[in-house]
Amino acid sequence: MTAPQRFAAFFRSPHHAWLALLTLGIGVASANVPGMIAAAAAYALGWIFLPDSRRFREWVGRRSEAAGAEASVLSRAKFDEERAKVYRQLSASGKKAYDELARVVEEVRGGSGGAESPHAGRLGQLAWTYLRLLLTRETLGRFCEKENSSESERGIAEARAEIEALEQRALDAWERGDAADAGSTERLLQSKRSRLAGLERHLEHVRKAESDLALTEAEIERLFDAVRLIRADLVTRRDPDDLGTEIDRTTAHFHRTRDWLRGLEFDQTSPDIPDEITAGIPLRIER
Repeated sequence: MTAPQRFAAFFRSPHHAWLALLTLGIGVASANVPGMIAAAAAYALGWIFLPDSRRFREWVGRRSEAAGAEASVLSRAKFDEERAKVYRQLSASGKKAYDELARVVEEVRGGSGGAESPHAGRLGQLAWTYLRLLLTRETLGRFCEKENSSESERGIAEARAEIEALEQRALDAWERGDAADAGSTERLLQSKRSRLAGLERHLEHVRKAESDLALTEAEIERLFDAVRLIRADLVTRRDPDDLGTEIDRTTAHFHRTRDWLRGLEFDQTSPDIPDEITAGIPLRIER
């Protein structure tokens, strides 16, 4: 804590209130000039020595710890609420997939020390990433089902054929000297070209969504297989350090997955959740 922060904390503390009461308050109550001067001097000395005193520093430390604990509880409650909200948006098959992953991760967490394990937070991160992937897959799937790229391609082909016909019509009108027909056809062409540009942008958007959907499905399979491998290692390996290495390796692989999800417009969940929050929350979510 810097000096300005320490003085600001002292000003808002009960220590300052008592200092003011016992110095300035008594000085005013004395109703004489020497008493007031002595009170003001004592008050000034209090500002010099009390903010640096051991008792005040301990009080600030306890207050900071209490505020940190309260913030942690609120953060966990907020995250737990967000997880439940995401879970409720899943289909029955999506909920079943998450429940299965949560069961496997809970086995690993329990076998590696429970919520107090140094790996608990990273295992919770895997479960949260999996839940986000499931919701992203369903959101992308609904979009791709409604906005099919093949239909967009047919619409673009029809629009291009229509534009070619209008371009020929405009050229014929200019050649025969019909300026009125040529002018109206050119204005219609501008509208059709603008529509074509919009259709092409939409097709690009749909193709990206289809690509993202394929990658999401692959990441879901990869993450589940990775968690099952960790469970197998828990059974076969006796050295906890070996298990920790495997967990570290697996979670590191999915950092890029979380970065990729962060950039998707279809993902509206919180990407960065501290390990201390994911470590202390039960993985299973009530339906």
